[in-house]
Amino acid sequence: MTLDRLVRETPDIYAKIVRPYIESFPPERTSWVDNILSHKSEAEKILYTDDDFVILPDFKWDLKDVTTLYLQAITRHKRLRSLRDIRFADLGMLRQIRRQAYAAVQQFGIRQGGLRLYVHYQPSYYHFHVHIVQVNYSGFSGMNVGQAHLLDDIISLLEMDGVQEEGQSVFERMTFSYTLGQFHGLYDSMVEANKWLE
Repeated sequence: MTLDRLVRETPDIYAKIVRPYIESFPPERTSWVDNILSHKSEAEKILYTDDDFVILPDFKWDLKDVTTLYLQAITRHKRLRSLRDIRFADLGMLRQIRRQAYAAVQQFGIRQGGLRLYVHYQPSYYHFHVHIVQVNYSGFSGMNVGQAHLLDDIISLLEMDGVQEEGQSVFERMTFSYTLGQFHGLYDSMVEANKWLE
């Protein structure tokens, strides 16, 4: 049995531990994402593309059973690695992802309210992407509280936060709580850092 821990990531812990961890990954780790964005791979599967993102089926979906529909919207912006990097200026792109996700799934008979759109934090790879699944699909552990953040909630937080001319965005300022498995690269340092939190 693996030992999971719920950890809290303050902005300070992000700056000292998590950001350096993310920045330590070589660009080759997400070269497969670059290949999708440049249409070198998976081009025939892309359901939508524009200057900001692409939408395509996730490899977990068999492309047949609509009850297990699983897509991803992957942003083209390299500055966006995780939810921490999202700003008010990205609001239009996030709304467009939501709009185009519903447009893309009409061919499968899925209508408004039939999708769950969410973002992982911590993500499985550090290139901002949105998971798009059929609303009743529950066969994936990544939809747990503390890991999955609904796109509608992200949009709402940005709308309430507004433009931060000199300050930080809501996602830079907030403390995130999430579960880490004992084999995650951040596990030891985050458990140690959490010993000092109240």
